[in-house]
Amino acid sequence: MSRSGTGRDWKKWGIIGGAIAGGAALIPLIPVIKKRAMRVTTILKKDHRIVGGLITTLQMSPRVNATLRKTFFDQIRNGLLIHAQAEEEVLYPVMRNYMFTGGESQVDVSYREHQEIKDLLNDLAWQDTLSDDFDMKLTELKTKVDHHVQEEENEMFRIISERMSTEEQEELGRRIHNRKADLKARQAA
Repeated sequence: MSRSGTGRDWKKWGIIGGAIAGGAALIPLIPVIKKRAMRVTTILKKDHRIVGGLITTLQMSPRVNATLRKTFFDQIRNGLLIHAQAEEEVLYPVMRNYMFTGGESQVDVSYREHQEIKDLLNDLAWQDTLSDDFDMKLTELKTKVDHHVQEEENEMFRIISERMSTEEQEELGRRIHNRKADLKARQAA
């Protein structure tokens, strides 16, 4: 029996074995990873990154396929509306207790910014996705979303991490996750 190629076979199996061993070493960390994934800030940051990426993708898409651009826009619109409603119903009432500064609270500012974003989404929904007007409003939407995300992540999320226990953050995360799942199910029906 020829032994040609056995050196390569050993290398291949060594790599595969190493990958399996590496994966097995991560198994004890899965509960930690899952727990972190349920923190409210982790869930909302993920939403922010997804919507930001979709907006950038839509901005970069060529203005030749209206159906494709409409599909991207619908994903952005649905994602933002579900995200905003979950924040307004779950996060903001809790944050009101933590963020009052004397005048207009950051929570009130966030509600107002959500309304501005919703208004822009409604304007965009009726526009031709291949038009200059659509692209200008999309740029305005991106600017408003980016501004809102910066305020939320730099102010609200800092307060959450400073003043809420890990358990409270996880409970709030579960509530946000469940509300978003309910809204998605309702939207699909």
